[in-house]
Parts: sequence; C-alpha cells; structure tokens
Amino acid sequence: MLNRKICYNQIQEDYKKGQIRTMDVSLNARIYTDLKAKIVTGIYKEDGLLPTELQLQKEYGVSRAPVRQALGRLENDGLIIRKAGKGTFVANRNSWQSAVLGGFRMELMKKSDKVVCKVIGIREIVPPSKVANLLETAPDEKVVLVERVRIMNNHPFQYLVHYVRDLSVEAVKEAGDIEDMPMFLARQGFYLYAVREEIGAVKAGKIVAAKLDLPVGAPLLHIRRSAYDGLGKMYEYMTYYTETQHWKYRVQYTRSNNISCKNRNK
Repeated sequence: MLNRKICYNQIQEDYKKGQIRTMDVSLNARIYTDLKAKIVTGIYKEDGLLPTELQLQKEYGVSRAPVRQALGRLENDGLIIRKAGKGTFVANRNSWQSAVLGGFRMELMKKSDKVVCKVIGIREIVPPSKVANLLETAPDEKVVLVERVRIMNNHPFQYLVHYVRDLSVEAVKEAGDIEDMPMFLARQGFYLYAVREEIGAVKAGKIVAAKLDLPVGAPLLHIRRSAYDGLGKMYEYMTYYTETQHWKYRVQYTRSNNISCKNRNK
C-alpha cells in the first residue's frame, strides 16, 4: 500500500519536474484537504481554536499565500469562523454539516439512531475495466472492494459497493462495520477534495434485489460516485442502490456570505 501521508518536499520536486503546473494551487489544495480532514474527523474540535497562520506556515513549510487560500476556502465552506483579534475557530457542527454532507446523508443524519450499517464483504480484486480506467490502475493491479448495506427497522434499504485503491484489506477489517466511509478513508490518509455523482433510476436485478430483500424489478435509485484528492486523482469509485419509497435524495445549497447580489429593484 502506498504511503499517503502529505509530503510537501515531494510536491516541490514534482513541481520542479513540471508534473504540477502551479505550485501555490497544489499547496493550497493539500493544506485545504488536510485541515478539512482534521476538522471532519474531530482532530480539531468543534468551537476549538485553529493554529495561527504563522503556525500553519511553519507546520507545512510554506509561504503565507497558500495558507490564506486554504483558510479562505474552509471559511467559504462554513467549516471555520474567523474572529477579529481572537483567531480562527472550527464552526459549530450544525453550521457546517450541510457543506460536508449531501444526497441521502442529510436524511441519514435525522434517522441516525435508527440506522445500522453492516459490512458484508471485503476482498482484493482486479476491478472491472470501466472502474480500472477511472481509477487509473495498472493492468492486473488490485483494489479493495467493500460491500455494505444500511438497515433500518430490520429492513435493508441501501446497498453500497466501494472500489478503493491503495487501501489495505486489514485496515477495513479492523474498522469493523464502517458507518461513515469518507470519515474512515480520511483517517487512512485519503483527504476528500471533490466528488462527482451520476444519478439514475433502475430496476433491481437479481443480486441487488437479494441484498435489499426486494422483488426483482423493484424501482431503485442508482448513484455512481467518484471521490478525488487535492491533486485531482480519483481514489474511490462507489456505486450504490437505494430503495426510494421511504428515502429521498436531497441537495442543499447555501449562498456564501462573501458573495454579494445586487438589488434587482434598483
């Protein structure tokens, strides 16, 4: 398994070789994803004080510009709050979860005390050609396949299949029944920077119908999700199926406070 810990010396070497076009953009992305992961996973506590800009410059070995850019993005995401003369604080969780979570996850939060997630399969496989192309794996290179189901009131309503590169099977087994895959992957050093989703309606085939205890042909929402790190590299491809009679896919958008809008009545 590759060592995914952040290494800024390596980034600088890649930049010198021309593998990264803009140095500050790459550093900004790395700092942003690292700080975001530390906030989401609770390393930086809710309402807690973040290190100063100067401390972050020393920690990451960079100039002021990429640190400020990363903090600006976190502020726009609603994850941090800057208070003049006091410092930068992690925002209250209720303020930022909608910026981190989307789709079914907002609905899952409301019913989290009733929902159970079970890992039903873990193995190393050579991924299907389509997935291999997306993950840019070498021929015959294996990835970790994780299958999960979400259950409420003893009824499975969601079947999830994850293909993750550069992950060990042992780490997944040690984690047990993973409730939150993005959080788990962040702890393994996979820092989420961007997500792409494709949504469609399908009829349940035999395999999926059996996983969800539904008749073959039952209507399902099918979502394909790709997760990217700060350098734009895909590290996870996920496909999942959801019974939609009781579950709805929701998207929430909040305008950033620093975006102005002219009064149309003027």
